[in-house]
Amino acid sequence: MRNRRFLAFLALLLFPVAAQALTPVGAPLTLVKDGPCSFTPDVEVIATPKGAVDIIWVDDYNFDVKGQRFGRDLVATGAPVSLLILHGGLNVIQSVGTWAGRYELALNVLDFGEDPDDPEAAYRMSLDLDGNPIGEPGRFETKNFLEIAPAAGGDSLQFRVEPPYYGPNTCRSRGLLASRIDPDGEPISAESRVTRKASGWLGYLEVDRQPNDTFVAAYATCDKFTGVVARRLNASGAPVGKPINLPFPNRIANIGGGRNLLLAVDGNDLAVASPITVDPTTGLVTVYTRAVSNGKVSALHTLPIPAGFAAAAVLLDLEASSTGSGYLLVFRASTSDRQTVFAQALDDQGAPQGTPLLLAENGVSAAIASLPDGRWLVVTRAQTGTPDACTEQLVGTVLAP
Repeated sequence: MRNRRFLAFLALLLFPVAAQALTPVGAPLTLVKDGPCSFTPDVEVIATPKGAVDIIWVDDYNFDVKGQRFGRDLVATGAPVSLLILHGGLNVIQSVGTWAGRYELALNVLDFGEDPDDPEAAYRMSLDLDGNPIGEPGRFETKNFLEIAPAAGGDSLQFRVEPPYYGPNTCRSRGLLASRIDPDGEPISAESRVTRKASGWLGYLEVDRQPNDTFVAAYATCDKFTGVVARRLNASGAPVGKPINLPFPNRIANIGGGRNLLLAVDGNDLAVASPITVDPTTGLVTVYTRAVSNGKVSALHTLPIPAGFAAAAVLLDLEASSTGSGYLLVFRASTSDRQTVFAQALDDQGAPQGTPLLLAENGVSAAIASLPDGRWLVVTRAQTGTPDACTEQLVGTVLAP
């Protein structure tokens, strides 16, 4: 009897980890095979609640941004379509998509060709149910522009930096403004201060649109505490409720090639991930995750380092499960001669579950879509060869817990 009780107790301890093990299912989705490499490896996936997806990627070798739609069976419904023609000096730095009855896409860019002295700008477009563009892309740029996030009806939530700097030299902070604009860039709402009654904005910004067309924004701070502030915003960008403070051991490290702050929201819960400098003298960086579950801020959790790698610091994407069973994080780990994309399951506290799953050798970027029944679609981009003879693969992998 005592042995049976012990085994039952052991099973309860082990079951959550085993349940979160990631398993590839079905055949891969091959979008690009041995194509010429794009200097900009950005990729995004927009999923419908029923499981159809539109995959968007930058192809600056052919000077455009492409999209390809896959049905609920994850079979392509047509050939890739060109969404935006690129010109010299136009660099896409972040693609942000959402489902709002149709596929809504924002492209935040640095446009040195159009305005080299003030390159921050954005393009906005809507795609129909087949993934085809609706009208011409809209281009937005205004004073102190930071970025846009897509909203319903072709609208956007526009974010601007609010001068001046304030605070001591060791922590120069600014305000952050948000407002809703229409498809032509005209204001629908007055600007609201995201940082109102909250710590100041130090840098980085992640925005997650919710199904009811409200938003959650997260940004880095060193004002009053060091870490991340998360704020719920209404449809016009005005703060709702108190700021959510998520302390970290140190400031977010500026790691090239990825995103230095990730945010995923699941109803009233959320999770964030960031690379943090833990030893400024050596530059040692550790990736930490933290979550809010049932109104409580979780403890700090450390992202596991895959076997054979010294660090895992380049973050690529973070998404919440469609079933409310946690989150999925994709990141890149490197050695002197190896660069690999991994997936890591997190529970609702942001704690890593199981070991990282290798997805793509020579991986440079990845994006996640949450599918029905707790499955995930992870699209990875891998590049091999020399700069003069480089080929890339763009592949989607379905993961099941």
